[in-house]
This record gives sequence, structure tokens and C-alpha cells, in this order.
Amino acid sequence: MSVHAWLFSRFSLRSRFIALIATLVFATTLLLGWVASRESAQQMEANIGNAASEAAYQMVDKLDRNMDARIKEVKLLLGMQALTTDTNPSALREQLERLQDNYNVVSWIGFTDPEGTVQAATGGILEGVSIAQRPVFIEGRESLWIGDVHEAVLLAQLLPNPSGEELQFVDIATPVYDRNEELQGVLAVHLSWEWAEYIQQSIFSPAKKRQNNEILLLSAGGTVLLGPKALMGKSLDSLRHIPGPTNISPQWAIETWPNGEQFVTGYARSSGFEDFPGLGWIAITRNPIASAFAPVEQLQTAIMGIGTLLALLFAMIGWMIASRMVTPLTRLASAADQIQDGEQADCIPLENGSPEMKRLSTSMRNMVSRLLDQRQTINRLEDLANTDPLTGLPNRAFLNQYLQLAIPEAERNQQSMVVMYIDLDGFKRVNDELGHHAGDLLLIEITQRLKNALRSGDVVARLGGDEFVMVLKTKQEYLEMLTHEVSRRLLTAIAQPILLPENKRAHVGCSLGAAWWPHHGLHIETVLQLADSALYAAKSKGKHQLVIHKP
Repeated sequence: MSVHAWLFSRFSLRSRFIALIATLVFATTLLLGWVASRESAQQMEANIGNAASEAAYQMVDKLDRNMDARIKEVKLLLGMQALTTDTNPSALREQLERLQDNYNVVSWIGFTDPEGTVQAATGGILEGVSIAQRPVFIEGRESLWIGDVHEAVLLAQLLPNPSGEELQFVDIATPVYDRNEELQGVLAVHLSWEWAEYIQQSIFSPAKKRQNNEILLLSAGGTVLLGPKALMGKSLDSLRHIPGPTNISPQWAIETWPNGEQFVTGYARSSGFEDFPGLGWIAITRNPIASAFAPVEQLQTAIMGIGTLLALLFAMIGWMIASRMVTPLTRLASAADQIQDGEQADCIPLENGSPEMKRLSTSMRNMVSRLLDQRQTINRLEDLANTDPLTGLPNRAFLNQYLQLAIPEAERNQQSMVVMYIDLDGFKRVNDELGHHAGDLLLIEITQRLKNALRSGDVVARLGGDEFVMVLKTKQEYLEMLTHEVSRRLLTAIAQPILLPENKRAHVGCSLGAAWWPHHGLHIETVLQLADSALYAAKSKGKHQLVIHKP
């Protein structure tokens, strides 16, 4: 025995279980590491959501700054001398067109008189036309005014439109006064909404776009101003997490959209910038959960893979420790199986690996020895209870137990049974003339002849006195043939003379009564009664013959 094995054998089961507990501690540590990794995954989800809200904030911030720049440009236009002098319209138009050429987001610039008639405009568009009823004049006559996104009305058919899509504008209008603070007219600027699309395209990198990231812009009322064509002009007020008018902080949430799909959604509401007071625009970024949280799933997959490998490692360690602990128990179990197969109690090994195992093996040896003694005693008692003491044949009690088991087996094997009652003819005369001892010897010889007439698997039992019963199993189509064949052998064998002590001879015959299960009865008790009745019929017809029950 090596030193390590000797040391290990000195440890008790308690010490070994402590080692197992230490292994569980390692496993618990692994679990805690996994929980920490899960927290990291949650933090990653939060970072992804914050990035979505940050993109939405960048969108509204760029829009606000761009609008602020346009407002400052309009204020610079107020310094044009041509607006407050009597310069003819053509000269004013020329200056407005030069300004338009410098700003590609400007679709139209016009100057009206105090009554709302356009005096000069880029491209000469709407000159001489009154816009007195339009909000751009009504609001712009009072003070600097910024109009929200709207479709073109008067300019729809007049401005070039290569794309063919509906033109949309953001309006800026301001009153123009002379040196005496008298109203000279209104300066109106229509900004093409295409500049907002340019900003939208610049928010996401090509990689983000490939990941199905989208950005939308909503009006203060929740109507889509910019976004997928399928949503343009539709209201998204059904979204649960849209920030309120006073909530300008970027935020994100997992939002269920009208089509039932879930997106990681970022929100940011416009708050204006410097000269631009803001129009309450809401920028929304969205990305399907499957693509947005793909990195999180990859992290979790990696964690599960590493965790599984570590768990397997600890399981192997635990198995090795448990195997060393269980080996003595396995040997004891194998020894117990051998005892069950009939070996002696001393095959229980004496385990010296630990004090507890030594005590257990010793106790098992003592217990098994007592159990074997008890089992032998019980077997002897059972044999006495189920065996006829004179002939050694099974008795009535055994027959009843046998039939209870034989019926289900015959049903499973689709077999039938022959129940044959046997009663000796002339046995009473032998008893009276030769004595009971001679009668007993005759019964012993008859028993041997009955056994010789049996096939393997058949049963013969002594019911009492000179009455016996046979149970034969066979297929239904062989019932009659088997009954006659066995009865012929019995009638012949039993009729042979029997040699008794003192050179005495005895002659007896037999009467046979048979019934078939389940042909004559579904219950075996019924078949037994019918076979008994057939036996009495055989005796009444002259004995030494077979009578088969006929329904």
C-alpha cells in the first residue's frame, strides 16, 4: 500500500465529506463568478440603451444648432439695405438669389409689402401674389417666427422637385422695419426639409446601419416627420415611453412598436439652442432587440461555455472523490448479491478503509448470518406447509397458489389448461386387506408413476387420500389430443401390478375426470368443480376410464 493510499484510508467518512464540501465551495465560487458576469451583461445592455438615447440626442442637437444658424442668417438678411430702400424688385431679387446660392438648404426667399403681396422672391416665384392669409405672413408680421414642418401649398408646383416626393419646409419669417420703425414688409424663408435627412444619415455609421439601426423624428404631437416611409405622417403616441414636454433628458427603453415587434428605443426631446427656442421635436432611435443585444447574447454564450467546462471539471473531481468513498460500499453490495445467489455469509469483506466502514462491514456479516439462518428456517416451514408429507407431492395449498400465478402466465402466452382429477380404484381394498402401511407404500409408488406421466412444466398435486389432480398447459387446438394421450398413459401405468414387501402384489386402477380452461369456464374454480364432477361421472360409468366435461 502506497503512502497516499494509507493516508487516505486513515481519514473518516466525515473528513471525506468535508473534501466534497470544499469542492462544492469551488462550484459556488464559479456560480458567483457567473452571477458577476450576468451583472456585466446587464451593464452592457444599459450601455447599448444609453448609446441609443445618445444618438437620439445628437439628432435633436444637430437640428437645433442648424435651425439656430438659419435664424442667425435671417437676422443678417435684415441688414440688407435693399429691404428698406426704394430699390426696384429686380435688384432685390438678384441679391436674394445670391444669398440662396450660398445656402443649399434654402428653397425660397421672399419679401412682401405690409399688405402681404410678394414684392421680390428667388426665381421670381410668387411675385405679385398675396400670401396675406398664410401663417408665414400673419405670424412673421408680428415678430420673428419659426414654423414647424409642413407640406408645400403654394410652392408645390412652382419649385423644382427632381425626386417627385412631396416637398416639405420649415418656415422662418420676420418683420422688416425702416429707420423710423415703420413696417416695410415681411421677410420669409422656406428651408427645405432635406437638410434634416442629411443630418439623419450622418448620425449612424455604416456598421450601425447594417445592424438595422433607424432614427425617426417626431413632431411635438407625436407625428412622424422623418423616418421609414411606412411610418411617415403616422402618429406614434401609442409608444409608452415617449418623454413629456418637460422631460428633455435622453432616455431609453425596450419599446413594443405598433407592429408588435420589440425594439431598443432611445428618446431625446428638442430643447432649442440660443436663438432657436425649439419646436418640441422628438428624436427616436430604434434597433430590433435581436441585433441590438447580440453582443450580450455572445457574452452570455461565452460565460455559459466556460461555466459548463468548469462545472464538468468540478464534477470530475467530485466523482473521483465520491468513487473513492463509494468503492467499499460497492464491494459490500456485491458481496450481498453473492449471498442472495446462495453463497455463505463469510463472503462479506471486512473493510478496513475507515473506522466507520469496518464497523459497517462487521455488522453486515453478523446480520447476514442471522438472516440466512432465518431464511433457511422459513424455507423449511414453507416446504412443510406446501408439501404432502407422505408422497412429497405439492398439496392443495400449493396448488391454489400455483393456479393464481399460472392463469396470468397462460393468458400472456395464449395457452389453455387441462385440469384432470385422478382417483384410485380399489385402494380401499388394499388398505383393508394388506394394512395401512401397504397402502402408504402403494401411494408412494403411484406418485412415481404419476410423475413419469407428466411433461416438463406440468404439475400434479395430492388433494388427500387417494385423490390427485394434474394441471397441463397447451395450445387450445391440442387440448383434446393431450387429454386423451395423458389419460391413456395414466390408465396403463397405474394398472400395472405393484410389488409390496413380503412378495405381496397389489392391483389398483384409476378413474379420470377432466375439464378445460378457459373452454369450459373462465374461472379456474369453476373448471376445478367441473373436473371433479367429470371424475364422479367416470366412477359411475364403471371406473378405469376418462370422462371429459361436456357443457
